[in-house]
Amino acid sequence: MQDIELSNVSLNYGFAKSVLAGASMTVNSGEKVAIVGDNGTGKTSILRLIAGEETPTLGTVSKRRDATVGYLRQTPVGVNGDISVRQYIEYQNGELGKLAFKLHELEAKLGSSTFTPSQMDLIMKEYGNVQAKFMDLDGYSISSKIDKVAADMGITDLLDQNYNDLSGGQKTIVSLATTLLSHPDILLLDEPTNHLDIQMLEGLQRLVKNYPGSVILISHDRYFLDQVVDRVISIQDGKLKSYPGNYTDFAEAYEAERELQAQAYVTQQKQIEGMKETIRKNRAWGAASSEKAYRVAKQLERRIDEMDKVERPKTQRDIPLSFTQESRSGNDVLRLEDVFFSYGEGAEEQPILMGANLGVQYGDRVCLVGKNGSGKSTILKLILGELEAQEGKVETGSNVKVGYLPQQVTFESEDVTLLEEFSKYCTGGQTQVRSTLAAYGFKAEDVFKRLSSLSGGEKVRLKFAELVQDDVNLLLLDEPTNHLDIRSREALERALAEFAGTEIFVSHDRYFINKVANRIAELEEGELTDYIGNYDDYREQKARRNPFSGPGGGTGPGSNGGARQASSAPAQKVLKKEPPHQWKPRGWGHDDR
Repeated sequence: MQDIELSNVSLNYGFAKSVLAGASMTVNSGEKVAIVGDNGTGKTSILRLIAGEETPTLGTVSKRRDATVGYLRQTPVGVNGDISVRQYIEYQNGELGKLAFKLHELEAKLGSSTFTPSQMDLIMKEYGNVQAKFMDLDGYSISSKIDKVAADMGITDLLDQNYNDLSGGQKTIVSLATTLLSHPDILLLDEPTNHLDIQMLEGLQRLVKNYPGSVILISHDRYFLDQVVDRVISIQDGKLKSYPGNYTDFAEAYEAERELQAQAYVTQQKQIEGMKETIRKNRAWGAASSEKAYRVAKQLERRIDEMDKVERPKTQRDIPLSFTQESRSGNDVLRLEDVFFSYGEGAEEQPILMGANLGVQYGDRVCLVGKNGSGKSTILKLILGELEAQEGKVETGSNVKVGYLPQQVTFESEDVTLLEEFSKYCTGGQTQVRSTLAAYGFKAEDVFKRLSSLSGGEKVRLKFAELVQDDVNLLLLDEPTNHLDIRSREALERALAEFAGTEIFVSHDRYFINKVANRIAELEEGELTDYIGNYDDYREQKARRNPFSGPGGGTGPGSNGGARQASSAPAQKVLKKEPPHQWKPRGWGHDDR
């Protein structure tokens, strides 16, 4: 049964910007489909068209008549004032949510002493009318429905919290719970993996994979796509093309297509050039004496004009990342020994590290993993010297020069232009500065943009451009793939794989971790546990240690992100003394500090 059909859809934003041009696609009931393409190609526009929030310039968008749609937007809906998570989920629930909000408003008025008796009678009458409509829609069962979906999503402990106090990852999960409350037939997910830690990702992965309805999603998380989708729709030049299988299947098929197209283009161009040479010769002969030669030339020209031309494959220019290292560090790069660290004091104290130990050698590529709020970013700040441990040692080795990419990229002044900012790092003249910026996607007038106007992805690209100029031998990267599209992530993976120095990074991008890391340091309950290998190796080792509590359960698929055979080396955890504070592990719903 077909749930969705886009037929010859064109979408234009004004005269200058065409997003879709004759795009067509179908989605059948129960399918899990990913839409992929570079940033700005129209992925979100397709979801908005299906949700009815956009109208096509040309063509038709149709849905199964009785199908309901749930839409998780890339940015969670903001709210004003104090509102609990339970109320947020309730109020976002369509007509029932509006009635619930109105009832709460009227209940507040009924509890007030500022109204006259006649005014109170009117309020009571309105309350009765709204309550009757609420009951007709089975409104009083909504609380138990919220409890059930919260339990399924693992967010029961958030229901009584203030929605505005939640982290980005928490808001995403709460918004997803809100979307799932009505069990829509068609689920639209726009970047659902943003801000989620690995435990959250594993849960979301299982939920989407087992969802009984159709799912259409946008994500730059290739590992996630490999696990949940059975078809990929690629946006290319405003049109849509479908590929069976998961993201890895698509990537292989797409690359094979480009190679075949390149070969066909070269072959056809050689054929055309041969025909043109024959035309030139026949024209010369015709000018001398032969009318027949002229006719042959005309026929060949007509054949060239009528030929179905093979387009030259578009060159996809990647960010030219290449971290250089002119002066290497010593073999011992970093040592954390019995490190204790907490935020706040007294009753407000929040213990983060409880005797953490870690040794890093030259050439190691260490990924720090753990729940949001466990302290991964804190470790990077301790290494940088931005924070100081209350107990223990944090020591860097000889000749260590650090390059740091923070999770939230900021600059000394957001008021300056890209050209002014980058000139501080690039030693060449203005021509060299502009040429380098152009290679990072900042062309022509872009270089005169103020930093305050840049998107998250643009700020990350600019920061990488600055890092590349420095002679660093230790890279500290906090969520480096945030805001980057898939091609930019692939360019970063290649650069980090070729970097001869040492890398310590925080990431929830499991595909990226598989490509880059050769060690995993898991931060759990204030301690660090060391695993040899990449993310899939870590999963397998963790599952062998305890098959009932491994991340996501069971072993990871061997085909994702270049996974290797799991190392047989045991995980190592060292705690040399008892922690000085009584501490309980925090839940998965906290911001990473």
